[in-house]
Amino acid sequence: MPKQNTVNSDPELRRDAVTCPFCSLLCDDLETVTRGPQISVSANACPKARKAFAAATPVGSPLVDGKPVTLEQALNAAKRILKHARQPLFSGLATDVDGVRASLALAERCGAIVDHLHGASMAHGIRVLQSRGQTMTTLAEVRNRADVVVLLGADINEDFHRFAEICLTPAESLSPERLAARQIFHLGPRAQRPRQAGLNCQPIACTADELPNFLGGLRALLRGRQHGLTGRGAKALAALAEALKSAAYAVFVWAPGQLPPAHAEHLIGSAGELIAELNQHSRAAGLALGGNEGGQTALATAAWTAGYPLQFSYAGETIDYDPLRYQTARLLAEDSVDALLWISTFSAQVPPANTLPCIVIGNAASALTRPGSVYLPVGTPGIDHTGQLMRTDSVVSLPLQKLRDTGALSTAQMLAALAATLD
Repeated sequence: MPKQNTVNSDPELRRDAVTCPFCSLLCDDLETVTRGPQISVSANACPKARKAFAAATPVGSPLVDGKPVTLEQALNAAKRILKHARQPLFSGLATDVDGVRASLALAERCGAIVDHLHGASMAHGIRVLQSRGQTMTTLAEVRNRADVVVLLGADINEDFHRFAEICLTPAESLSPERLAARQIFHLGPRAQRPRQAGLNCQPIACTADELPNFLGGLRALLRGRQHGLTGRGAKALAALAEALKSAAYAVFVWAPGQLPPAHAEHLIGSAGELIAELNQHSRAAGLALGGNEGGQTALATAAWTAGYPLQFSYAGETIDYDPLRYQTARLLAEDSVDALLWISTFSAQVPPANTLPCIVIGNAASALTRPGSVYLPVGTPGIDHTGQLMRTDSVVSLPLQKLRDTGALSTAQMLAALAATLD
């Protein structure tokens, strides 16, 4: 747990070393300054973190149909929605471990379907894991062991900002010789090429839709076969193939949510097969950057609690897992559910457009004000209350501190209060 250092000369001012909850990298070296409810970052933060900490305003008041009410009135209105629902959907799930646990407990009680805000994109990798298996690695292994890193259609400019700083060009490594000789390639659109200063990245330009062909061409080269690619891309791909042949530890990095949905599962599967082939003679692995908004936490917590990685239903006698049928967008488009409970505690993620009776549990930026809606305000994990989140590589959960005292309930506490009204 990072140490807190409170400035004694001003009891209103606190300085903390904290874990950032706003990206699944969970950088744990941020230095923050808190004065009353206002929080700013003084060191080690990416632009996304700085903006998110600054925007973390105290929660608002409970709302029913957009009108302020007491918490008891809002809970009773939410109870009526759940009592009258024949098939509710619990989605969003952007919260911490305890919040997800409480969500699943209430979902089981209500016979609800469960999904996450990023459930559809995370499911691409899950289906590959279930059908073919995967060899994956960790952030620490990339930082310390990898001598060839291939960014496969991954854009680390707009998200996962510090991945390059932490893993690709760290100041220190357990294998300095590999770090010095490290080769980094980016396979994908020009606009996605890393722009971090000091990062020497060899680009292999192709559109998002061309990624499957280029990955297939790379596999052909590694097998000593011909491919149909021409031009600069073909030459750059040949250089990558040679680097992979001599690599001691190659890592392919992708972000499932950034891949074209039509090709995502195929690309992840092809990368896995390529990794398996490389492992016959050397060492190779994959790393998926994803699970923001508590996505990796929701997936892991659901797996160890219910045995399934999200997108399942508690409506029957046994749990029904179907990652295609139980996607939030599909369920709403097909009018397959008659109520929505939406959880969003990290950012302004409002529910998808719908006309259902809707309960929103989250920060003020996520509130709904339309008729038929109930807003239950809760705090942000890592700011208004303590908690835990699972990192993107799924090997460690990191603790979150409470940085200010706003009196806001956590998601788990609010769901417990809502469950009590159903007794």
